[in-house]
Amino acid sequence: MQLAKIHLSSQQMKLVSNPEWILTKNAILQHIQSAFGDLFAEQQQCISTVVLPEAIRKTGGKISKGENYLGLPWIVLDHPRFFTRTDIFAIRTMFWWGKCFSTTLHLSGQWQQHFSEKLLAAFEILQKHDFRIAYQGHEWVHDVNDSSYLSLQQIKQEEFGRILKQASFVKIAACTAITNANTATRILMNQFDILVSAIK
Repeated sequence: MQLAKIHLSSQQMKLVSNPEWILTKNAILQHIQSAFGDLFAEQQQCISTVVLPEAIRKTGGKISKGENYLGLPWIVLDHPRFFTRTDIFAIRTMFWWGKCFSTTLHLSGQWQQHFSEKLLAAFEILQKHDFRIAYQGHEWVHDVNDSSYLSLQQIKQEEFGRILKQASFVKIAACTAITNANTATRILMNQFDILVSAIK
């Protein structure tokens, strides 16, 4: 059997010969994970006075990370969170390498029905702050710039209400560019505050 050869371009050879860029990448991810830990603490303060169902409150928050969401590293903070096969409530804060930071309210099942009237009443606030909605296709698409996300500025409140009642899931999300990394935690916390205000 003939052994496969390794063929690297000059750019690839330059990268594979230099460990510094991987070490820098690891340092960046560690820094963002630490910042998400601080963000989690601030989120806890924010919701401490909000009345949420006990089933949601008792699950707490969780930070996860990985190397390959559509080929790129990611870090996620789910807080608050409640996941079963049929019922989901989560506010997900996400860093996606090279793409964006985002905050998403993900609802399905009983929690979608539970919060639909409150979200409908908050439509104009969500619309004003450029939130987007996903409600069809693949439920686990996290790319807020994907075509499955529709700006709330493109729909009317009546259609929003219909979606909340009839769709099998809804995701209401806002994002900010990676180039805003130095102010990202403030932006993400503001997005979180708006979503919490919409459901309280």
